[in-house]
Amino acid sequence: MAKVSTAIVGKNIKSIRESIGLSQKDFSILVGVSRASLIKIEAGSTGYRLNLLDGIIDFTKFNLSELSKMNFSLPDNYRDKLIRVYEEDVTVGVILNQQPTLVYCIKYSLLNSQFLKEPKEIRQITKFFADKGWVFSGNSIQIALKRMTDIIVIKKHESKGNTNTYSKFWYVYLNERIF
Repeated sequence: MAKVSTAIVGKNIKSIRESIGLSQKDFSILVGVSRASLIKIEAGSTGYRLNLLDGIIDFTKFNLSELSKMNFSLPDNYRDKLIRVYEEDVTVGVILNQQPTLVYCIKYSLLNSQFLKEPKEIRQITKFFADKGWVFSGNSIQIALKRMTDIIVIKKHESKGNTNTYSKFWYVYLNERIF
């Protein structure tokens, strides 16, 4: 496999893992590869055997041709679909039914909702997740959101000195352009 191909495959596998809401550790357990191998695959490293992808292909139901596409896209609600596929498998079910990763919760729940249309404080975002049964510390959420400055706008609160507000980039951009 050429270097460009391993980079594309790795990026697509990482997208799949994140869309399922699994850590590298849990995903590696489900697909039957070591975490170290998964890290190499996701990084697009060369030097791994293609048979390492067999477990990933089998579990995710995507073939190598699909994983090699530059314009790879995941079906909506992919996590929910996998949960239904593996509902009879106790081992897979236990892992898939755990709380998803924070990145998943932000990308596939928070950002897909209208919640950040208006600026929100961390305590409000923490409650948004808690209402879904997901428990994350405010500090963890802040750190994750600060890594997403391409899609999240962070501003100082107008009246609370040490407090930030968070909103979805697109809504902030639209409001500034309209008004």
